Amino acid sequence: MLQRRDWLFGAAALAAVPSMALAQVGRHGDIRPNQTLRVDGRARRYRLVTPRSAGRGAPLMIALHGLGVDSISLMPLYSGLDDLAREVGAVLVYPASLQNHWPLSFGENLQIELRFLDSLVQHIEATYATDPRRKYLLGMSNGGYFAVVVASRRSQHVAGLAVHSGSAGVLGVGFETARKFPVFIAHGAADPIINVRDGRWLQGMFTRMRHPTHYQEYDGLGHIWARDQGVNQLIWEHWRAHGA
Repeated sequence: MLQRRDWLFGAAALAAVPSMALAQVGRHGDIRPNQTLRVDGRARRYRLVTPRSAGRGAPLMIALHGLGVDSISLMPLYSGLDDLAREVGAVLVYPASLQNHWPLSFGENLQIELRFLDSLVQHIEATYATDPRRKYLLGMSNGGYFAVVVASRRSQHVAGLAVHSGSAGVLGVGFETARKFPVFIAHGAADPIINVRDGRWLQGMFTRMRHPTHYQEYDGLGHIWARDQGVNQLIWEHWRAHGA
């Protein structure tokens, strides 16, 4: 389950960033780090990556950050998703949550964030002509949990889902989706924040629901994205192997 200790994730992630990562940020000239979109009368923030390899009809990847000090600035550093977007020719967006975490319940805050994501995706599709059939959700920790929630509410628009170090949270016995999409779940066996049992539970839930599901467990890995273990390539390969 999600815990207040999740704020420790940010410090651990930053320490694990390769030494040259900070110097390399922006060298490709395809990053728009501080974008805003007005939704529900608020200026909502997001970080956008538009690689030269992403032409008309490119896929769109939506990456949801974790809780606390994790952010749209930190997630690119520990995840390496910018490089994945360049490799596969995808537009990549990191939305910023309203309260430094994604909602843990199904109340009004969930509806606020769903409206934000809906508006953001519509804006990107209209501006960059991304493929509406290829929208991919990824999330870390609290963002992984929320990616599952979003996928349950917007399954007709989701081409693939990836949950890293995530939890079932208040999903309880699960949910139904209007359509099936490939799911990739990654979890560190030594995760001190969200127990690896949560990752295994998610695997079972999606498998029972007949989603094409791949579960990758990493011995000795804590609460950190398995970038150095090649998880990004595995995620993309799984999605593509199942027609996403």
